[in-house]
Amino acid sequence: MSIFICIISAFFWAAFDLTRKLSLQKINSVNLLLIFTLAQTLIFGSWVFYEVPFLNLKSYIFPGLILILISLFSALLFLKAIKQSDLSLTIPLLSLSPLFSSFFSFFFLNEKLSYFQYIGVFLIIFGTLVLYSKKITLGEILKSLKVLVINNSAQLMIVVSLIWSLTPVLDKLCLEHSSINIHGLIQSFGLVVLLIFLLKKEKYEFLSLKKNWELILITILTGIIATVLQFYAILFNYVPIMETIKRSIGQLSSVLFGKLFFEEKIT
Repeated sequence: MSIFICIISAFFWAAFDLTRKLSLQKINSVNLLLIFTLAQTLIFGSWVFYEVPFLNLKSYIFPGLILILISLFSALLFLKAIKQSDLSLTIPLLSLSPLFSSFFSFFFLNEKLSYFQYIGVFLIIFGTLVLYSKKITLGEILKSLKVLVINNSAQLMIVVSLIWSLTPVLDKLCLEHSSINIHGLIQSFGLVVLLIFLLKKEKYEFLSLKKNWELILITILTGIIATVLQFYAILFNYVPIMETIKRSIGQLSSVLFGKLFFEEKIT
């Protein structure tokens, strides 16, 4: 059952990646992120109202604040990366996160993977390098590393991958001292406050929201479901296992969605 939650969560995250890229064609990244976090705040706030939350503030505060800050930074980088590059060549780079998260989860959570599980992580990374290669040969795969170095969107996504490998670890640390509903509320509300500050330099795109409300609504609902399912997934699984499942499904979905929705080439 715990693995099943990871799989369902991964499919929602894949769909969320798609709807975010589609939404970015209609609205800028800061506005989109603000709308999403406002919706999250309302949902988690309602949940807190109907179900009594648990919170050990003293133990929660430090990882919780760090999580808010890095979540905002990485989300803006992610939206910038997928807006300016092919979905099929940026999303797969998030497959590096299981490798990073295996180190973070070992250090912060004492989660130890088996040799077999590490092999699975490295296979996902190998698949990422193949996507950047013209041919499935050792020489071309090594050349793909050069592509990652010179491609600006790839660089952004690698940074996002590093940060996002830490965020579920911090989520799990926070959930040791809080219930899911109050954790979600604190995180989303913190992001709303920071985004309102950022939007002082941005325009509120009310007309774009009105014209594209169906797409924005689908994006919001998909993202909230993905977020809640991931919270449950990390409670019952090691973080690197959840990340490996999430990224493997995301990698395949990005190639498929890139072809179907954006006519990106499959080589």
